[in-house]
Amino acid sequence: MAISVAAVSYGVAAVAYTLLFGLLLAGFRGLSRGVILLLAVLLCACWGAVYSLSSLWSFAAFRWLVPLLEFLRCAGWLCFLAVLLRLSWPQSIRRPLSSDPWLLLAGLAILLTGGSLGVITAGLLHLPPMLGFAGLLLANLLGMVLTEQLYRRVEPDYRWGIKHLCFGLGVVFTFDFYLYADGLLFGELNDQVLAARGLVNAVAVPLIAVSAARNPKWSLAIGVSRRIVVDSVVITGAGIYLLIMAIAGYSIRYIGGSWGGALQIMFLVGALIVFLVALFSGSLRAWIRVFVSKHFFSYKYDYREEWLRFIGTLSATIHGEALRIRAVRAIAQLVDSSSGALWSTNEHGNLILAATWNISFPGMVTVPADTSLVRTLRSREWIIDLDEYREHPERYGELSLPDWFDRLRQPWLILPLLLQDRLQGFIVLSRPKVRREINWEDRDLLKTAGRQIASYVAHLDATDALIDARQFDAFNRLSAFVVHDLKNVSGQLSLITANAVQYRDDPEFVEDAFRTIESATQRMNRVLVNLRKLDAPLAITEPVDIGELLEEVASGLTNNRPVPRVRIDTPGLIVDCPRGRLAIILEHLVCNAQQATPPEGEIELCVAREDSWCRLEVRDSGAGMAEEFIRERLFRPFETTKGNAGMGIGVYEALHFVEALGGLMDVTSAPNEGSCFVLRLPVHESDPTTSGGGGNREVLRG
Repeated sequence: MAISVAAVSYGVAAVAYTLLFGLLLAGFRGLSRGVILLLAVLLCACWGAVYSLSSLWSFAAFRWLVPLLEFLRCAGWLCFLAVLLRLSWPQSIRRPLSSDPWLLLAGLAILLTGGSLGVITAGLLHLPPMLGFAGLLLANLLGMVLTEQLYRRVEPDYRWGIKHLCFGLGVVFTFDFYLYADGLLFGELNDQVLAARGLVNAVAVPLIAVSAARNPKWSLAIGVSRRIVVDSVVITGAGIYLLIMAIAGYSIRYIGGSWGGALQIMFLVGALIVFLVALFSGSLRAWIRVFVSKHFFSYKYDYREEWLRFIGTLSATIHGEALRIRAVRAIAQLVDSSSGALWSTNEHGNLILAATWNISFPGMVTVPADTSLVRTLRSREWIIDLDEYREHPERYGELSLPDWFDRLRQPWLILPLLLQDRLQGFIVLSRPKVRREINWEDRDLLKTAGRQIASYVAHLDATDALIDARQFDAFNRLSAFVVHDLKNVSGQLSLITANAVQYRDDPEFVEDAFRTIESATQRMNRVLVNLRKLDAPLAITEPVDIGELLEEVASGLTNNRPVPRVRIDTPGLIVDCPRGRLAIILEHLVCNAQQATPPEGEIELCVAREDSWCRLEVRDSGAGMAEEFIRERLFRPFETTKGNAGMGIGVYEALHFVEALGGLMDVTSAPNEGSCFVLRLPVHESDPTTSGGGGNREVLRG
């Protein structure tokens, strides 16, 4: 027995509506709208199954069962539309059931449909079916009107919840209207149109499912995997593309004459290359994900899948990737951003650049705690949309962005990392491959993920601080041994002093004293190799002329090459600080620059006024440093590239000394391009110097 097209068509419809019924029943909670929808879908499933079976076997029962299910199916959808249309009225003007015109029209259409189908069923009496066709035609016309009225009655902002239902039922009613209009015109139904009817009804199933998922008030909870939908869209689009290319290739071969075969092969190869490029395009898949989330789901995200991916990215270790970089990548993946950077709060409240992902940002940039950016993030706890900020800056109050924002690649969002009520840092994300708008759902997800990231960053900062404390503890234990050596030296020298008056004319005593002094000198030299002289406590400060101090530091370091050169753009700048301690800091930075710069290179010490800051620069043309070294090792204690020749606390000490004075310290460097250390110190309050005044002065020592 050959299987007819009608049997397959209505069989597909029966399977589709049965699956939809199972999904609806799994999330059913017992409200009236859900009951009517369940009944309508169940009747459609039975209708498709009976129609499919009637195409295979001719049983007498089908002569009345098929029209009966046709009547019940149409009646079910008309009732469901009438109920939804009544609920679209505001509560204050909603009519009672007995006077609602749409319910009365739906009831009339149901009676008319039943009577018409009764006439069709009366084929046993050999009555003409024209009246039945007319009744079904009017019923489907009313179904089209109800669908159109429902779509128009709903507010535009809420149409996304019912538009797919209206599209699906509109197609079904329109197709049936055409079927029965054609039957009324020619006296019988078109077999080909009737056979395709099942597939047309099956097409409406996913549209009805989407609307059901978008309307929790229908008492339904349908879960559809976004990944499956995205993959289905990709596969469907690929199939349509390949079909069109096959037809085009055949046409080229048909009309191409003797060149047709070669042209067809060239065309298909080119089409295949375009297909592969599009198939593996990240931008295309990102656009499809945005399109599917926007048009097929009530929520933009599958939160379970997004959160599992987010936590998986944070916890995974990929080729030794640092946690802070993984944190930026995990946040960026939520909104399809391609790059980002993380600023973290240090112990002085300033925010320093801690990690970058897919961004080349040489050096270290510090954001002071009192800037408008930090104040806005801390007080308002907003996600700053830079597109919105540029178009409507008044919405962000006093916010002004630092100048270095121009060095970032297409900055898009600034996300605060909040730990309870404290700002732990912020993340700057770049623009995604596909343009997308940020709504309340994106903001809620990013804020929640940002709080999770803040806890990770705070834990990591606490761990680093604990490691530093342990290293300083080890350093203190080392100091105990040094003190022991100094005590021994002091004892030896005290012994010589005590006996010098009595035995100073004794040659043996003199010889022994020389040996003791020589031994003490050797011990002292060993101590001095490992220790650095510390000046007075930080609390003891004095007004210091920075230009004079730079010249003094440069003059004391002329024995090594290259000789440092001093440039004073703003003479007479005064800073309150411990003079000796600042001199040691600058000497250390210059010595580092001399060690990293060849003799024919250049080292320049610059001083200038910058707003309320005294800006000191130690610039060299030496070997430079990599971004990773600057952010992860340069300012860590006991991290050194000099082997046993250094203790690795010089730059660490410089940073904390500058910040303890209320200043800032930045570094810009790149391999083989030199380095620039920038120290910003508060200018003495009584300093009369103004920005840009006083001329320039350059001093070369050596």
